[in-house]
Amino acid sequence: MLNIGFIACGGIARHHASRLANVRGARIIACADTFAESAESFAAEFGEPGASTYTDYRRMLRRADLDAIWVCTPTFLHAPAVIAAAKAGKHIFCEKPMAMKPGDAQRMAAEVDKAGVRFTMGFVRRFCPEWGKMKQIVQSGTLGSPVIWRFAAGGKPPNQWFRDENKGGGPLLDGAIHNYDFALQMLGPVASVQASSCQFDSTCVGADTASAILNFASGDQHTLIWSWGMAKGAPAASLNDLIGPKGTLQFGMTADKAPKGFSAKTHGAFTFKGAGGKQRVFTYKRSDMFLDQAKHVVAHFEKNEQPLATAADGIAALEVGLSVLKSGKSQRTIRL
Repeated sequence: MLNIGFIACGGIARHHASRLANVRGARIIACADTFAESAESFAAEFGEPGASTYTDYRRMLRRADLDAIWVCTPTFLHAPAVIAAAKAGKHIFCEKPMAMKPGDAQRMAAEVDKAGVRFTMGFVRRFCPEWGKMKQIVQSGTLGSPVIWRFAAGGKPPNQWFRDENKGGGPLLDGAIHNYDFALQMLGPVASVQASSCQFDSTCVGADTASAILNFASGDQHTLIWSWGMAKGAPAASLNDLIGPKGTLQFGMTADKAPKGFSAKTHGAFTFKGAGGKQRVFTYKRSDMFLDQAKHVVAHFEKNEQPLATAADGIAALEVGLSVLKSGKSQRTIRL
């Protein structure tokens, strides 16, 4: 049994709580939000009967019956919440990115180590069956070496703080942090980054649209474009594929013929296209990555074991992200 408390009860907190509701042994017994009505509605929807609500999370952390805390505040508020939870002796799930400043992330990691509690990052793409299959294919050598992973995404976040680079870092930090973390696992350490940023929406604070190239020590590359300045309701840009000396790996079933028995309802696919018209389809079983993440974290916290994503992983991805932001502002290559 794991007794859980939430710090902040907004959209991403509700996303996590809805998955925890389907995890055996997970019990949400308390939540805190600066808006009392937000905490109350959250507790009513996701909490155990009699779940307590707070407007000051420090009061909630005094509870001896709380085992773990889900920190779902805006990024610029992660550090004080994580440090307070660690000092209170609670295991911690922290939403990404880890912090806005490397010094804050280092202090968070130090306090976690000092307290002897478990800490994990919300790098949910670690549990994405699609990206997991991509990693497997790339590391098998199917594409050859080096490889280039191309990615583009866009939209308009509902909350203003997402579009304030001082509070969330903008799309190439808050959004693309998943890419940085996963690319580090798939391709190894980053050697340098190059980026360029601009602004589509004048209501944003700082750049809301940017492109970047991550150059890896292995010779591989990851190129990405993110925009959070698109008009509301405009279709989000979408690009996701990989190229290498041996061919192209496309997301989706783009082969001339699907494998026998393939069902898009239960399985996804990658299509490799190589020399001479060669085609090969790789399939994977679809699953809810947020639910899989919740099951993993709860199981490890219950056993006082370290979940997959560590504080060191959070710091490493943050270093890449902040280097990308620095490059975008200076229009210079930043070496890590």
